[in-house]
Amino acid sequence: MKNVIAFYLCVIMLLSFASCSEETNTNPNTQPTEITTQSESKTKVDVTHNESVSATSPPKSAVFITKNVKRITFYAYYGGGKGSDVPAKHLDEIINWLDSFVIDTDRDFPDLVPPGTNTIYVEIECLDGTIVKKGLDATTVDGITYYIKHNTTPDCYYDIISKTSLN
Repeated sequence: MKNVIAFYLCVIMLLSFASCSEETNTNPNTQPTEITTQSESKTKVDVTHNESVSATSPPKSAVFITKNVKRITFYAYYGGGKGSDVPAKHLDEIINWLDSFVIDTDRDFPDLVPPGTNTIYVEIECLDGTIVKKGLDATTVDGITYYIKHNTTPDCYYDIISKTSLN
């Protein structure tokens, strides 16, 4: 009887390990899903930067689209809580800074997302009503996550981000 129980426990443990193993996607044609929701007054879009990318050369394009910007809001707390709008006097400076954000192909992104990644989010509203909200540390292109690099952070950013809250 002890042998049957021991065998049964071994089988359960093997099944447990098999269920915890990492699944891999074998379809190279899989694209990130674009999520779009309609509201009565505007379109809200929270997407990854979709672009055609070959397996040998990662993308080298800008992360944020900053043409025809109406409003920019920063959020702390992983994009939640109350955001802080960029004042008009700093809008051009922040737009120029966001234009410097590019995918960092020199650093490998780990399989497990490091704590604190994308703690700060930026929400960009365009004149056509489109809103894009993304983190400032990493972005996903064609199912692959990359770190983001950028120019020196402007001093006004720290004042803007200090006005965010969870409420």
